[in-house]
Amino acid sequence: MNRRKICVIGAGVIGLSSAVRIQDKIPGIDITIIADTFSPHTTSDGSAGFWEPHLVNPDQSEEIRKWGQATFDYLLDLVQSPEAGKLGAQLVSGYDFSIEHDDQDPFWKDQVIAYRRLEQKERKLHPKNKGGIFYTSLVIDVKSYLPWLMEKFKSRGGKVQFGTISSVNEISDKFDLIINCVGVRAFQLLNDQDVKPIRGQIIRVSAPWIKHFYVDFDRAEGTERYILPGRDYVILGGTGQEGNWSTDINQQDKDKIWESCVNLVPSLKNAQKISDWVGLRPGRTKVRLEIEENRRSSGCMVIHNYGHSGAGVTLHWGCAGNVAELAHAVLTTLSSRL
Repeated sequence: MNRRKICVIGAGVIGLSSAVRIQDKIPGIDITIIADTFSPHTTSDGSAGFWEPHLVNPDQSEEIRKWGQATFDYLLDLVQSPEAGKLGAQLVSGYDFSIEHDDQDPFWKDQVIAYRRLEQKERKLHPKNKGGIFYTSLVIDVKSYLPWLMEKFKSRGGKVQFGTISSVNEISDKFDLIINCVGVRAFQLLNDQDVKPIRGQIIRVSAPWIKHFYVDFDRAEGTERYILPGRDYVILGGTGQEGNWSTDINQQDKDKIWESCVNLVPSLKNAQKISDWVGLRPGRTKVRLEIEENRRSSGCMVIHNYGHSGAGVTLHWGCAGNVAELAHAVLTTLSSRL
C-alpha cells in the first residue's frame, strides 16, 4: 500500500489536516500537497479558530455532529497539552444572542461545555436581545496552527509543491488517489454549482480586557456580528455575503462592523485596530465528503472534502479522519487488484 501515491490539493486547514490524518492512518505513505496558496495567505488563516457549527445545513446535522465532536475532542486535547501556548489553544466562554426563544436549542448544544440559557440579570446587560445562551467552547490561533500542521506533515516525509490545478485530470496520471480540498475554488475546478462564496470581512483589534465571546446572528435577516477573543487579538465581525466574490476591504462593511460591535460591547470603543481581513468561506448546500463514484473505473480515484461554509475549523479534524478512512479503503481495494 505504501507504494501508492496520494495528492492533496489545497493547503488550508481542511487540506493540511486531511494530509496529516492520512499519514496517521497509513504510516510511510507517499503523499504530496499541491496548492497555489499557503499559510499565512489561506482563507483559513483569517478564521477566528472558534468552535461553533456556523452556516451549516441543519439537514446534515448528524454528520456535522460526528465531525464536530471529533474536532472538539481533539482541540480539547490540544488545550490540555504542552503545545497549547504555542498554538493559542484555549477554552473560551461567552454569549450567543442568536437564539431568541427558549424552545430553540441548536443541535450541537450537548457538544459544548456548560450550555445553559441566559439568566435574567444577563439579559439585562443586552436588553435588545430577547434571549440567548451561554456556553464554553474552544479557540485555536489558526495562523500558528497551520504551520504546526505543516511541520508535522513534512517531518513524516510529506512533500509540498506549489502550483495551480485547473483540472483534476492534469495530475491523475501521477497519483493513485487525489484528495480534493480546494474550498470555494471547487466552483471553478469542478463546475460545482452548489458552491457559493460567503464573503467574510473582519477587524482585528487589541483588547486584552475582552475575556468572553459575543455572538449575534440574525438568521432571518442574514446579518451577523461577533466578538471573538484569541491569544493575540480580538476578532470583530462580520459579514456573511453569499455570492460575493470580492476580497477587497469594503469601508462601508468596516464601519458597520465597528459600530455594531461597539454597540454590543461599548468597552471596545477605544480598542486599538490592528488589521482588516476579507476571505471567502466555501459555502455549499452540504459539506461534500465522498469518493467520486464515476472515477472508480479509471486509474486515479478522487475523494472530495470541501464545502464547509463557516465551519472549517469546527469540522476539520473529524472530516479529515473520515477522509483517512476512505483513503485507506481505496488503497486497500487497489492493492487487492494486483
